[in-house]
Amino acid sequence: MIPPSRAPDAPAKGPAAAERGVLDFWREVERCRSALLGGRAHAGAVAGLEAWLEHGGARVALLGPSGRGKSTLLGAWALELARAGRHEIAFVPVSRRFGTALESTALNLLYVRVALFLRSRWRPGERPHGVEEMRRALATMLEEGRPPGSRQLVVILDGFDEGVSWTLDAAQRFLRDLGPGVRAVLSVRSIEALGGLREGTEVVALPPIAVDEVAEAIGRRLDHLPASVKDEVARVSGGEPLLVEALVEALAQDPAAVAPALASVSAGAPGVLDLCAGGAVRPVLLPWLAGALAPIEGEELFAISMVNGGAWNEPSGSIVAAGESGLALRHPAWAEAIEGRLAPHERAVVDRRFADHGKRAFASGTVSDYVCRNWRAHLERVGASLAERIELVSSAWLDVWRTRPDGSSGFIADVDATAACAAGLLLDAAAGGDVVAVLAARVRCLLVTSSVRTILGFEETRRVLAAQAAQEDEEDEEGAEGGEGSAGPHIEMPRVGEDILDAGRPIADAAERAGALIRLAHELPDAERAVVLGWALEAASEEHADGGALAAVAWALDGQERVTAAREAAARLARERTRESRLARVSLAALLPEDEARDLGREAFAEVPADARSDELPRLSEAAARWSPAAVRGLWAWSEALPPSERHLVLARLASGLPAEEREAGASEALGLALSLLSGDALPPDACWSVCALAPHAPAGAASALVQACAAAASFRRPVVTAVAARLCDLGRVEDALALVDALPQPSDRIEVRSALLAHLPAAVRGAAWAQLSGDLRASDGARLLFARNAAAWTRALGADAVLDLSREIGARWPALVAIAVASPDDAPAITRDLLERALDRPSDEDEALFALVPLAAWMSEPHARRLCERLLRYLDWKGRPDLLDDWTKDDLGHLAPLFARIAGPRGVAEVAREIVDVARWLP
Repeated sequence: MIPPSRAPDAPAKGPAAAERGVLDFWREVERCRSALLGGRAHAGAVAGLEAWLEHGGARVALLGPSGRGKSTLLGAWALELARAGRHEIAFVPVSRRFGTALESTALNLLYVRVALFLRSRWRPGERPHGVEEMRRALATMLEEGRPPGSRQLVVILDGFDEGVSWTLDAAQRFLRDLGPGVRAVLSVRSIEALGGLREGTEVVALPPIAVDEVAEAIGRRLDHLPASVKDEVARVSGGEPLLVEALVEALAQDPAAVAPALASVSAGAPGVLDLCAGGAVRPVLLPWLAGALAPIEGEELFAISMVNGGAWNEPSGSIVAAGESGLALRHPAWAEAIEGRLAPHERAVVDRRFADHGKRAFASGTVSDYVCRNWRAHLERVGASLAERIELVSSAWLDVWRTRPDGSSGFIADVDATAACAAGLLLDAAAGGDVVAVLAARVRCLLVTSSVRTILGFEETRRVLAAQAAQEDEEDEEGAEGGEGSAGPHIEMPRVGEDILDAGRPIADAAERAGALIRLAHELPDAERAVVLGWALEAASEEHADGGALAAVAWALDGQERVTAAREAAARLARERTRESRLARVSLAALLPEDEARDLGREAFAEVPADARSDELPRLSEAAARWSPAAVRGLWAWSEALPPSERHLVLARLASGLPAEEREAGASEALGLALSLLSGDALPPDACWSVCALAPHAPAGAASALVQACAAAASFRRPVVTAVAARLCDLGRVEDALALVDALPQPSDRIEVRSALLAHLPAAVRGAAWAQLSGDLRASDGARLLFARNAAAWTRALGADAVLDLSREIGARWPALVAIAVASPDDAPAITRDLLERALDRPSDEDEALFALVPLAAWMSEPHARRLCERLLRYLDWKGRPDLLDDWTKDDLGHLAPLFARIAGPRGVAEVAREIVDVARWLP
C-alpha cells in the first residue's frame, strides 16, 4: 500500500476490488486525520506504540471498543512510520465496509505485502492457493524473518477480530512465531480476542475523548451551539469518536430538530443510531445492511430484504456509505448496535434470507459478485448442512469463479471451508448424517483442491512472465518517481495478481486414476466391482495413457475383457523399448493364450541389450514363471539356444513355474548349469544369485551341491547360506544348516541368517534358537531392521506374544507391529487398538507415517478409523499434487481403500470411486 495521493488506479474486478477497498480505507484515514478527534488520547496511544517499537517484544495489541478510532490511529501512525523510512510496513485493514473481511481476501492482501520483504518459494506474481496453504506459507515466511541488516518489517492487521467466517485461532497460527526483524501490530476490541497470542503480546489501550475535547471538536465546526448541547453530545457519545462525529454531522444538517432531541436520547451507539439513521435510510433496511458481509448493490439488497427501493433516501450519511462497490455500514459499531436490538429469531431470518438468496442466484445462473464472494460465509452463518454446502464444490460453482481474476483463491477457499465441514462430520459420528455422503464430500474436496493447485502450477508460469513484462514496462514509465512495488520509504501496495482457471488439464493422470480405482474395486462385491473396474478401464484406455495403466487394469479384469485389455496394453508397451516395458509385457503374457504368451515373451527377451542381460534376464524370467506350465515349458525349450552363462539366469527363475512333479528335476538341471560356471574356488555373482533362486526347489540329492555352492559364494556367501540353510531345514538336515550358519565369519551375518532361518526350524529346536536370537538382537545395532523384515514369519512360527515381547524391548517401529497383527488375526484387535491410541496422539507433521496402519483397518474401532481417515486425507490435502496412486510411497488415496470400507462399507468405497471419475470429467 502507498499513500492515497500516489495510489494507482484500481481495475474494476477481481483482486483489484479488494485493493480498491484498501484505497478507500486510506482515503477514510486521510479524511479523519484532517479533523482528528481526541488528540490527547491518540497521542498517548501513539506514544505507547512508539515505546513498544523501540523497546518492546514481537507483538502489540491496540485495544479499544468499536468506534474508538483505532483504525484512524493505526493508519496515520503507519504513514508516519513509512515516511520516516526506518521500517518496512505491511498494512491490511480487515473490514466489511471495504470488502476485505473474508479470510481468503485478507490473507491474499497480507501475502502480497509481506512477500515484498520476506523470502517466499513462490515467484513474483505467484502466491499460494487456498486458505490452508496460505496460512502455512505466511507462517513459514514470518517465522523465517528478515535477513540480517535489513530494516524491520512491521505487519499491521487492523480489525484483527472483525474477520468474517474465519476463526481467530486460524489467524493466530501465522502470528505465533515471528522471526528476526518481524513485528506485528493488531487492533482488537477485547483482550480475549487475542486467544493464544495473549501471552507475549503487549497491550496499548486507546481511551475515549475527554469532555473538553468533545466540546472543542464541536466548536471547530459548529461554534454557535450552546454549551448545553455540547454537554449533551458528550453525554450521549460517551467520548467515542464515531458517535461524536455522527452527532456533529446530524447537528450540522438539522440543528433545530436534533438539538432538542438530544436530551431524550440514551447514551451509546443505539441511541445515536436512532437519532441519525433516518437521514440515510429508513430503519427497516438497517438489519439487512448489518447482515451484509461486504458492500452490496442497492437493488440486490432490496431484493434480499424485500424492502421497497424507496426506502433509500440519500446516497450516504453518517451511518451508511454508498460507494462504487455498493452500500455498506460505515463502521462495525453500527452493525453491533443494530444486531444487538434484534431478537435471535430476527437475526436468524436475516442470515437465512442472505443464504437463500445465494441459493436462488446459483440455481438461476445469475450469480452477482457479492454472492460469488460471500455465499459460502452466509451458509456458514446459518449452519447450513453439508448437502447445501457441497454445491460450492461443483462444476457449476467453478464456472462462477472461473472468469474472475482471483478464481482459484476464491474457489479453493470455498472448497477448503466445505472440506472443514465434512471433516468435522467425519470425525464426529454423534453428529449424525450419512457417513457415505460425508466421506464422498471429503474426498471430492481433496481431489478438487489438489488438482486445481496442480493446474495452476502450469498456468502461472505463463501468466507470471506476462505480468513481469507488464511490470517492467510500468516501471520504465514511472522512472525515478518510485512507482508501485518499489522498496522506498513508503507503504507498499502491490497489485494482487490474477489466477483465472482457464487451463484444460484433467485431474492427475490416467494411470493414477486407474490405479486408485483398481484398489477401490478390491473392496467391493462383484457387481459394484465390475462397474468400478469399467471406470478404471475407461481411464486407462484414454489416448494419452501409457500401456502400464492398461496393464494394471488387465490384471484386475476377468474373462475375455482381461485378454482384450492385455493385448492392447502389450501393443502400447511395445512402442517403448525400455526395461520397464519389457518386464510389463512378459508379465502380461501370463494373461494371454499360450502361443501368444510364448511369442510375446520371446520378443521381449530378444530385445534385451547385451550390456543389460545379466540384470534383465532374471527379472523377465521371474515374471515368466507365472505363465501357464505349458508356456513355461516352451520358454524353457527356447532357452536352449542361450549360452550357459545366460541360460542359468533364465532357468533358475523359471523352475518355480514348472509343475510340481517336474520342478525338482528342472531345479537340478539349472543348478548344474550355475555350478558349471565355477572358476577356481569361486562362483561368479550371477551364479550365486541363481543358487539363491533355485535352493527352495532343489531335491534332497542336490544338498551336497548346495553346500558346495555356499563354500564358493565368496562375498555373496550370506544370501547363499540363507537360502541353502533354509532348504536344508526343510529337508530335515537341521544340523547341517546350523553348521553352515556357524561357519559364517561375521557375527552380524550369523544374526541375520538366524533371523531368516527361524521360521524353517522344527518346533523342537525353535525355542532355543529364538532365545539365542533374541539375545543377539538385543545387543545388535540393526535389530529393528531385522525385526521388521522377519516379524511376520516369526509370528506365524512362534505366536504373537513372544515376538511382541521382543518388539517392546528393542522399540520396534509401526510397520513391524502391523506385520505381527496381520500374521496373528486373534491378536490383531488388541495390537491395533494400542497402536492407534499411541499413533493418533502424535503431532500432525508426522502424519505420513500413519499410512503404515491402513492394513489394520478391519480391526479398528469406528472412532479410531474415522480419526485416522481424516488425518490421512488432511495430509494428502497438504501435498503439492493429487497422488491418487503411488506404489512407491503408499501415501495416496488408492491405498486408503480398506479404511474407506471400514468407515462406510462398500457403498462408501463405491462413492469415493464415483467422485474420482466425476471430478475428472468436470474439472478443467
